Amino acid sequence: MASLAALDLFNVQGRVAVVTGGSSGIGLMISKGLVQNGAKVYIAALPSDPIADVVTELNHMGRDAGGTAEGFICDVSSKESISGLVQHISQKEQSLDILISNAGIRRDPPQACNVLTANLEELQKSMWSIEEKDWEDTFRVNSTAHYFLSVAFLPLLAAAAEKQTGNGGKGRDEGKGVIIITSSCASMHNVTNVDLTSYATSKAATDHLVKLLAAKYNRFYVRVVGMNPGFVPSNMNPVGTEGNIFSSLFDKVPAKRAGASEDMAGTILYLVSKAGAYVDGVSLCVDGGRILVANGQE
Repeated sequence: MASLAALDLFNVQGRVAVVTGGSSGIGLMISKGLVQNGAKVYIAALPSDPIADVVTELNHMGRDAGGTAEGFICDVSSKESISGLVQHISQKEQSLDILISNAGIRRDPPQACNVLTANLEELQKSMWSIEEKDWEDTFRVNSTAHYFLSVAFLPLLAAAAEKQTGNGGKGRDEGKGVIIITSSCASMHNVTNVDLTSYATSKAATDHLVKLLAAKYNRFYVRVVGMNPGFVPSNMNPVGTEGNIFSSLFDKVPAKRAGASEDMAGTILYLVSKAGAYVDGVSLCVDGGRILVANGQE
């Protein structure tokens, strides 16, 4: 008889994961959740990020549960850099249970305005001030990188999904061989005081990419699932910092708070474990109900 105990359903002990953008923000929250539950996590980040310090912190946090961490430099906007990351991981692992494709950027117009109150001239001037390269860079990191990461890691992910388990099943039955792509609730609504057009558009593309990839990988049951967070503390969204451009919107979240590490880690533990092994090709909004208010369903 199958066990319905939480320790069995949400077990990620010994699983191998790659987390891009894993040294800060949501990526770090996810990495902490995985190592504290016994996973082996490879974090990938830019050379300017505090990779070594984060790896030390993660290894300390994972000590009791057997979780470990290693760090790699990777610029996800570059196919060459992605190939280098995959080559490094392939030399160490025969399969990859979890790919968290999380790294992302936001490029706001240099000439900002409150898009909810600006007059026509102010709005046009603000929207016109964003550079073409800002749009290109945003899509390269927030959409295109997920595609190339998933393709590059596909053989290792498929190997994890196909691997025989001790009970006669396969890894896929326990949730192994899964890609989680971080999107945003900004892809699902357009009500904000800041011009997030390039960011939100790239995230909407990412939501559709989840469906496209899941359809392509379904024969191998390499699952592809999107996670769409709301207001969560990060370098991109310094919740609690004086002058935060989103501060006037926090009280409109039905949960009356920003997202926390427990919210991000808990969602991931569900999606990448046996508990979420039947979830594929969908995007899960984790925003405290903000999407309901933004869409006028108060």
